[in-house]
Amino acid sequence: MGMGKRFTDIQLAKVASLEHKLSSALKPVTPRQEFINRLGEHIQTNQRSTLVNNVANWHIIALMVASFATLAFGLAMIARALLGNVQKKRPV
Repeated sequence: MGMGKRFTDIQLAKVASLEHKLSSALKPVTPRQEFINRLGEHIQTNQRSTLVNNVANWHIIALMVASFATLAFGLAMIARALLGNVQKKRPV
């Protein structure tokens, strides 16, 4: 148990050392006001809801295509069955 505790202390010391090195090497950057304004406009244009709507529409369109394909297949099967019955009853 004591060995695991020492190993954890060593890891914490390494993490603290790395954090100290990074905090001295990395300095905060102030973005240009133009960048901030453009970013704000981009966020306010509601791009995400447009993307969500496109994905939702894609699913609806795929569902409609699948429904029409199933309907066409069903009608073809019914027509084939009806034509088969008509040809059997007709004398040759």
